[in-house]
Amino acid sequence: MDFLRDTYLETHTIQNWLPNRFENSHRDLVSDIRIWEKVDGDPPRIVAMANPEIPFLYFIQIHPDHAFLEEEIVRWIEDRCASLKPDPDREQKLSIVTLDGNPVREALLRERGFKKGAVYGILRVRPVDAPIPDFAPPEGFDIRSVVKETDFEEIAKAVRVIFGHGEWFTADVLEGIASLSFYREDMDLVAVAPDGSIASFCTFRVDPPSGITELEPMGTHPDYRGLGLAKALLCEGFRRLRRYNPTLLYIGGAADSTAANRLYESTGFYEENAYHYWSKTI
Repeated sequence: MDFLRDTYLETHTIQNWLPNRFENSHRDLVSDIRIWEKVDGDPPRIVAMANPEIPFLYFIQIHPDHAFLEEEIVRWIEDRCASLKPDPDREQKLSIVTLDGNPVREALLRERGFKKGAVYGILRVRPVDAPIPDFAPPEGFDIRSVVKETDFEEIAKAVRVIFGHGEWFTADVLEGIASLSFYREDMDLVAVAPDGSIASFCTFRVDPPSGITELEPMGTHPDYRGLGLAKALLCEGFRRLRRYNPTLLYIGGAADSTAANRLYESTGFYEENAYHYWSKTI
């Protein structure tokens, strides 16, 4: 967390994950995370990391001064994933997700046999001092903070519908997220329909030491789309976020659809770059 936070504050590169996203990553895969340390100080300092999001799907985090480690890191990912293949005799797809704008890594991946594939998601950023549009919810709808004890089950159901998550995504998952350092109950928002059902939701994850803030997740139930709820929800979040003096507001992997792009552009987010899958068989 300190490595990701300090690298951003020092270099303002957003090629790496930011601490909020790493804190929410899958702990089940911790044994597949590899770190590289510079050991000429006391204590040693992390300068790079390879971490999976799911098996056989990796990200690389690195301080720009240590880009010479890229090839070693990619080789380690290949070797590690080859050792984890369910069947050593069958081909396995390996992907390294990379943000556009890193020509050194892209050249290395091509040399190693990786091919650039589909868009994984869009990195979007909103200037923290940008004016806040005056979007309001339609009549009869209310925007409020989440009430954990009563809302999490319904939000989990909506997440399963909107994002296609399986039955594993339950209120317990949201309880786990709410226990993390970035969670602020007043920054976990819902739009409530006149009948009391949750129509839309979003969470602003604020990293306490740095003010780096991630918008994740953001969704509107299909029954309530096209009403402007997401716009109103985001604008209420922008107003509340001011009290935390954010240094950066970003979306780490925004959907690349016409509706999502229209929403984010109308509320002040600009497209920084696209993440792409780079894949090969091992």
